[in-house]
Amino acid sequence: MDQDTNDFWQGKKRQMMSNNRSRGSRGWNGNNRVTLALIALEIIGWLLGNFPGLLVHLTRVEAILLTTIMPGGLLGLIFAGFFIWIVGSQLEIVAKWWQYLLVFFGSGIVGSTVMIIMGGAGGALAAFGLAGGYVYAMSRYNYGAAVQWALFLLLINVVLSGFQPASLLGMAGAFGTGLGLAWTTGIGER
Repeated sequence: MDQDTNDFWQGKKRQMMSNNRSRGSRGWNGNNRVTLALIALEIIGWLLGNFPGLLVHLTRVEAILLTTIMPGGLLGLIFAGFFIWIVGSQLEIVAKWWQYLLVFFGSGIVGSTVMIIMGGAGGALAAFGLAGGYVYAMSRYNYGAAVQWALFLLLINVVLSGFQPASLLGMAGAFGTGLGLAWTTGIGER
């Protein structure tokens, strides 16, 4: 991150912490509840994925909903959890809780749908939707840094997909949906 972007997010954190203290909340745990809950959901999704007998009789709709929170494996869980923590905790500062959840689940559902239609497998695409929301929120304050982040995330997507078209399209769908949902809900307009 460049210095301007870092300064912006640090200022937002200080503002949120002072607002929470004035309302009686203590410590950083009050600021990241949704992010921690989403990471816990990813862990539950990973556990469900390790018991395939539980998932045999799923319809396509149920599979799409579960794929939103099911990382492909342990490494996928680690990457998704880390990514949600880094990007999601920053987004949670400037988004209302319902905007944050809408971006996460909405983009995850769209990304999973695209990936399944294209014949792919895997999951945890909602994290890429959070990245889209984050890029939108950042673009409101520092457009150049937002473009850099978007390009960096594009590179990460290509590498993490293993150059598989279904995965790339799913990630791009989740990212674009997250960006669009952040724009339509006005994330960062507190």
